[in-house]
Amino acid sequence: MENIFEKLKAKFDERDLEFKIGATNTDKTMGLALAYVSARAIQSRLDEVLGMENWKVSYREIKDGFLCTLSIRINNEWIEKEDGSGVTSYESIKGGISNAFKRVASSGFGIGRYLYNARNSWYPIKKQGNGYIFAETPKLQLNEEKQDTAKIETKTKPEEPKANEIIITFGKYKGQSLIDIFHNDRGYIKYLRDKSKDTDIIKECEKLLAS
Repeated sequence: MENIFEKLKAKFDERDLEFKIGATNTDKTMGLALAYVSARAIQSRLDEVLGMENWKVSYREIKDGFLCTLSIRINNEWIEKEDGSGVTSYESIKGGISNAFKRVASSGFGIGRYLYNARNSWYPIKKQGNGYIFAETPKLQLNEEKQDTAKIETKTKPEEPKANEIIITFGKYKGQSLIDIFHNDRGYIKYLRDKSKDTDIIKECEKLLAS
């Protein structure tokens, strides 16, 4: 069983990784790159390690989101884990279901969990349609890796973003800075502090709540 879980938690090929913009600076020239693994890559991992007949998934709708139950069979016994996600701003139902699946795979069985240890790296962004995309392809860098990052950080993150510079790109306050949200909804700042995966957002929320 230990060998199976180690295989599930193994790192993915970088071709299976994707990046989304977690936050932007005020003038929208730089974006925070958040790495994640696609749902399809997770499904392939489950097939390869367990066999397609030894795992199953189910969903149930909750208020503003979905709960996903992921079950795997080892030694003819089913192990079941559950996690959830809210609907997303783009393809809300499909996005919510996909995020719930990716979350339970990570929280329940460690699949892709190592990505939470990625460095916060900022990359140039550019306008595309109604949104923004990265002007160059981000690279995954884990905190445990021994690399000379001085030049990278000088290029991609000249200075630490402050509360008035971090623009939220999701949820009901999409497009607003942390400082604006703080003045209008202190409770949402507490929510971001507790639920965000971005350490810059967490740090600035803590500063605001302590002020």
